[in-house]
Amino acid sequence: MTDDLNLFGEKSDAPRPRRNIDDALGDMSRAAERTRSAGSALDDLIASSGARPRGEAAPSETARLDTRNRWALALAFALAGVGFCGVLTESVAASQLLSNSSPLALAVVWPLGGLGLLLIAFAQMRFVDRFARLGVVRWVFLICSAAFIAMLALVALGVSHKIPAAIAWLLADQLNFLLPLVLWTLAGDVFTTGQGATVFPKISRWLFGGQIAGLGVAVLAPTVFNLNDDSLIWLLAAPPLVGILVAVLLPRALAGATTGVGHQRAQGASESLKDTVSFIGQLPAFRWMFWVGVFAIFGGTMVDFGFLHLATTRYSDAGSLQAVYAGTSLVCFVACWLLQNFGSTKIIKSQGIARVLQLLPIGALLGGAVLVIGGATTTVVLGSLALVVWRIPRWSIDGSARQAAMASLPDERRLRVSFAIDMGPLAFSLILAAGPIALAVQTHNLWIAPLIGVAFAAVGLVLSRNTVRTWDDT
Repeated sequence: MTDDLNLFGEKSDAPRPRRNIDDALGDMSRAAERTRSAGSALDDLIASSGARPRGEAAPSETARLDTRNRWALALAFALAGVGFCGVLTESVAASQLLSNSSPLALAVVWPLGGLGLLLIAFAQMRFVDRFARLGVVRWVFLICSAAFIAMLALVALGVSHKIPAAIAWLLADQLNFLLPLVLWTLAGDVFTTGQGATVFPKISRWLFGGQIAGLGVAVLAPTVFNLNDDSLIWLLAAPPLVGILVAVLLPRALAGATTGVGHQRAQGASESLKDTVSFIGQLPAFRWMFWVGVFAIFGGTMVDFGFLHLATTRYSDAGSLQAVYAGTSLVCFVACWLLQNFGSTKIIKSQGIARVLQLLPIGALLGGAVLVIGGATTTVVLGSLALVVWRIPRWSIDGSARQAAMASLPDERRLRVSFAIDMGPLAFSLILAAGPIALAVQTHNLWIAPLIGVAFAAVGLVLSRNTVRTWDDT
């Protein structure tokens, strides 16, 4: 296997050990079922070795359980808050931007969002594993809150809503992708593998609960509370408040927990990036995960745009757009919540991680196909259905499979690899979306962008076979 290519097509000469990590989530679940005390025993072992810099093990099983429950609840509240703010911000920003300009604005905002994700991920790669994890979390949330406050100041000064709305959409990307990733990595520090098999599904339900609540507010604000278009943007006062609360309260709640202390090595961003790329290049399955993500997520991005483009032909005011977009997203998240609670674990255990990861390009392919028909017939209902078909695997079972895959990576590399594999394809997709968006808007064509997305998703589906093929070798 020494002739495998790395992420940039270079040959890797170093032999790689063979490890069977197929169905990692199933392994964790079975281990937890065989012995419920495994996590506690491991805690005692770690504590006796002096490896817990933030506190010692609780003196009794009951006290340890209470402490772990407190940590889990703190992380659950933080994820729920981030989920609430992320979907609320995206819904408000989308409706405000499109009602005050046109879908062509996405050809500017989305590439800027992609560049922003790359730059922030690039900066995070330099600092995220260098310094103490709790300190990084605190500063990330405070900086994000400050950006929201600056955006709201523009609204208060009377600046046209399309400018703060564009900024809000860029911030929504951070709330929906960066901050949850940081919190999940923190959770991976706090809980052992055996504990995580039972704790992580419970925490993820809070994330979905927050997202459902945020979308509920986005739907009710213009329809039931009758907020006008100018007032809706002030819903974005919630994210900075939540961000400050998380920055202040979460580190206190996790006092005594085992969290990353950082390697403290001065490592440049480019050096960190090269190290991450080199590491991924030695793992064939993870390398293919990256490329499958590039093609599949681009296909899904075309579904997102196609739906918004189609919706603007029917609804022109911000309130109606917000209600339709948030309402469709609400259906997606309810379906995702049901799947996470009653199906994801069983599917992953029966099919294995690698095969479950194939659902992402399948969802993009089917969603794009439905939207081609919806665009050709100008049927908003088909546009909504296409969005649901794409987002259900994206926001549920694919995420669970990726978390299980990342759990097999070393702690000091996990977050950086997650940035590369999860955020990299999304950022590239947002940047490359400018061309199809401009083509669709300028030609007044509602199905050309989804059709381009279908072609990319098909390539992603073909490449996903390599993930399955190389999984055991990785």
